Amino acid sequence: MSLPTQLVKVPVVSATPRSRPHYFARLLAEFNRMGGEHDAFIKVIIVERIGKALVLIALAIGLLVAGEKGWLTSWAHSAQDELNLEVGNGFIEQLLLRLMILVGTLPHTTILAIGAILYALLEGTEGVGLAMRRRWAEYLTVLATGALIPFETYEVIQHVTVFRVGALLLNLAVVGYLAYRKRLFVGI
Repeated sequence: MSLPTQLVKVPVVSATPRSRPHYFARLLAEFNRMGGEHDAFIKVIIVERIGKALVLIALAIGLLVAGEKGWLTSWAHSAQDELNLEVGNGFIEQLLLRLMILVGTLPHTTILAIGAILYALLEGTEGVGLAMRRRWAEYLTVLATGALIPFETYEVIQHVTVFRVGALLLNLAVVGYLAYRKRLFVGI
C-alpha cells in the first residue's frame, strides 16, 4: 500500500535571525486585544467598580451642594451639640471642631469632590472596559487596585476592622485573579 505523495513545504532557515517586534509594538498589540469570556468573578468586579463609581459621583455632588449651601458647617455645629463637645475646651474637642470647620469650607469640599469624581471616573472606566472585554481594562484594574494595596495594608495594621480586612482581601483577590488567571504579565 503506497501513501499519496504530497508536496510538503519545509521552512527554510535563513542565516539572519528573524527580528522580534519592538516591545512597545507588542505592548500596544496586547492592550488592543479582546479579553476572554466573562466568568462570575469578572462580573462581580464589573458590578463593584461601576457601583462604586456611581456612589462616588453621588458623594461628590453631595459635597458640592452641602458646601455651597453651608450645610456642612451647620452639621458640624449639630454634631458638636449632639456629642456634647461644648462642655470644655479640651484638646480633642477643639481638634474635632477645627477639623469639621476645615472640611466645611467650600474650597476643601471642592477638592474632595474633584478627587471623588476623578476616582469615580477611574472606577467607571475599569468597570465599563471590563464589561466590553478590553484587555487594557484588565491591566488598568490590576495596576490601579494593586497600587493601593500597600496603603490598605498599612491601614489594617494600624487599626483592624472587618471592613478594612474585607476590602484588602477583596482587592488582593481581584489583583491575584486578573494577574494570574488572565495571564496579564506573561509574554509581553
